[in-house]
Amino acid sequence: MDLSTYRIGIIGGGNMGKAIIKGLLAAPQSPTLSAWDAASDCRKQLKEELQVPVAQDNRELVLNSDIIILAVKPQIIDPVMNEIADALTTDKLLISIAAGVPCKRLEKPLQNLVPTIRIMPNTPALINRGISAIAAGSHAQEKHLKITQAIFSCLGETALVPENTMDMVTAVSGSGPAYVFLVIEAMLDAAVGLGLPRDLARKLVVETVLGSTELLKESGKHPMELKDMVTSPGGTTIAGLAELEKNGLRHAFNEALKSACQRSQELGK
Repeated sequence: MDLSTYRIGIIGGGNMGKAIIKGLLAAPQSPTLSAWDAASDCRKQLKEELQVPVAQDNRELVLNSDIIILAVKPQIIDPVMNEIADALTTDKLLISIAAGVPCKRLEKPLQNLVPTIRIMPNTPALINRGISAIAAGSHAQEKHLKITQAIFSCLGETALVPENTMDMVTAVSGSGPAYVFLVIEAMLDAAVGLGLPRDLARKLVVETVLGSTELLKESGKHPMELKDMVTSPGGTTIAGLAELEKNGLRHAFNEALKSACQRSQELGK
């Protein structure tokens, strides 16, 4: 889809806001961009480092944009929506990446039937390797979903999902990179504990995780099948797996995802 015909405004210049801007700037047919952030140092970075025009305030950005992306924390979504509500009209598209915030909460202060879409991206979007789950609000149509997919395809893969699954999606892919980083950190420290130099341990662990995920993706095989390929009877791998099972790895992940999903639900209230 040709994005060059659209004016896209991004409210919020944090990591994800900047990732969205960088992805759109690198698109073959880049849209007209503008941005806003409440922090003056962030506005300076947007203007000087990313060369993106900065609006005078949130309302001006909305008035001069066809598509508005809310890249702000869920804790400040209500004040931001109150500031821009009267500037949002039915010919605009509102996209939010605020974790846990449902479309109906975005729509509540609006005076018009504005199409809204809720997104859950994740931090690998910083290197265009993210996955963004997309859910439509009450007034969003197929054309709005296609535009949103085109925008977030600049950051990696996209998936259309029912909004009632978004809290679960948030727990899995939104929070998921942190779980992976924790596993990598634990493996790295354990390798150092065995006596490996940290630089070598980092290389071994990172490349092992990267290669394993690529193999899983490319092969299309079930993780259990690939695990069994590595696990020889009476060998080193089965001994390590037995310890992970004994120490409750599966249970820990099960509880972690449940807790993250519950927290996403709480943020939406």
